[in-house]
Amino acid sequence: MNNSHLFRKEVVVPPSNFKINHDDQLILVGSCFTSNIASFFSQACFQFYSPFGTLYNPVTIANNFKRILNREPYTVSDLVLNNERYYSWNHSSIYSENSEKETLLLINDEIYRFNEIIKSSSTIIITFGTSMVYEHKEYGLVGNCHKIPSKEFTKKMLSIEEMHNTWRELIQLLNTKQIIFTVSPVRHWSDGAIENTRSKAFLHLLISSLESEFENTSYFPSYELIIDELRDYRFYKKDMLHPSQEAVEFIWEKFAACYFTSSTIGVLNEVNAIRKLLEHKPFNPSSDQHQKFLQKCLTDINTIQSKTPHYSWKEELEQIKAQIEN
Repeated sequence: MNNSHLFRKEVVVPPSNFKINHDDQLILVGSCFTSNIASFFSQACFQFYSPFGTLYNPVTIANNFKRILNREPYTVSDLVLNNERYYSWNHSSIYSENSEKETLLLINDEIYRFNEIIKSSSTIIITFGTSMVYEHKEYGLVGNCHKIPSKEFTKKMLSIEEMHNTWRELIQLLNTKQIIFTVSPVRHWSDGAIENTRSKAFLHLLISSLESEFENTSYFPSYELIIDELRDYRFYKKDMLHPSQEAVEFIWEKFAACYFTSSTIGVLNEVNAIRKLLEHKPFNPSSDQHQKFLQKCLTDINTIQSKTPHYSWKEELEQIKAQIEN
């Protein structure tokens, strides 16, 4: 009897026709699920950048990208004052300062830096969270409400046509990049169960239409892996909405199998082995045995540095050298 599918249905994720390795520069944007995956890229010693902070809707994300590509700065009209701090309607709340000047400097500096970074980046990974958006009565569509009273906004569902037209224009500008889309498995429960389902469905239809039109786009099924394969509340955090660490690790393993070459996975295994060694707590730090162990760690890091060219091992090297006796 074949028991391989006895306790769950497996979502088949075929290998991608393009691959990612440690020579690539990546851009990760979108919902909070993106930041979860970003932590794994960091541990795996990839070079990546995450502009804008956490954003959920496709139109705001696309418009921000366009402003970077066009080097179009934000102005005072893009800011809102709340609790004596200034925020951008188009960024997460981490883009906040005590004055208009400081806030604009923060977000516009990113525009000019990322205008150059995008040119050298090979792959953009985008996670959409919702097609349900809020429009400020004076400003219009916002990416973040920044705890402004709800009476100042109207709520609506973006149409597939509106989202598609916005992204068609952007992808034409990014035609040399590989773009990986995914839909966040995090439910926007405050919108309502039915509305959340419809919102996610619109995102899937959007991505499907873009895939059919542009050869440099692809879809990674993080949503289906959580909803259809894991399909159990034990894979969620206490709020029963966000995936647990175990679930995110599962997604990462599927992503690696899809987009990494065997040599890249080999480098990942080496990196993980070094990180495991660095977690070792010695019984006697000054013993000859531990000093030899530290020298081995130095050798391993020196070896892996050439395979992870964009990652600085400075912190790990300092950690080891601090324990080596002169």
